[in-house]
Amino acid sequence: MYGAEHYASVGGIIDYSAVDDEQYIINEGDITAYNEALAGVQNALYFTTKMALEEKYEESMVKVSEAVDNFIVASVQLSVVEEVADKAEVAQETNAVEDQIAVQEYVEQNDVSISQEVVVEYNQSLESIAQNSREAGAFLAASKNEQLTSISDQHAQDYGNSMAEASISYSATNDILSVQWATNVGHIEFHDFLMGDYVTASEVLGQGEAIYSDQQAYMYQ
Repeated sequence: MYGAEHYASVGGIIDYSAVDDEQYIINEGDITAYNEALAGVQNALYFTTKMALEEKYEESMVKVSEAVDNFIVASVQLSVVEEVADKAEVAQETNAVEDQIAVQEYVEQNDVSISQEVVVEYNQSLESIAQNSREAGAFLAASKNEQLTSISDQHAQDYGNSMAEASISYSATNDILSVQWATNVGHIEFHDFLMGDYVTASEVLGQGEAIYSDQQAYMYQ
């Protein structure tokens, strides 16, 4: 283009073959190929259901970590209650003056008062750990469920929705994973897809005790 313009400005007559139709001219085939490629980009699911669920899992795990930190702080503050109770129980069982004095001295020398704020923090942290752990587990389990993710991907594609803009939530009460968009078009729910991933309260407590025992053994080895 620039060469042709230059020679034209100085009186040069360019060769007819200087502009090769096959090389430079846009033909009908080029237009078709471009439009097909554009449609492929528009229809592609670059951000999939699996990726969205993994992102939700990470967000929930951050909340779990924060709740655990709050729980530890509150637990340390509440630990004085157990210490006072233990000493008081010993004093009551022995009915010995020295044990009764030990309780009095401990109460006098330590801040054993418990504020309502600490109790609230303790209770809320426990609830937060349970809720966010449950949701994190559900999102991770769902991300590994190929049937669920493939159905969701196809559904989003059919309705022209982007998973990057989807709002995903989970109800453990009814085992319902919901995927919806602000447009309220293409809302989809998955019922009873994750029942096989449930763990009982005894399993949770047992696993917690096992982890705690391992940590204690590692610390004092």
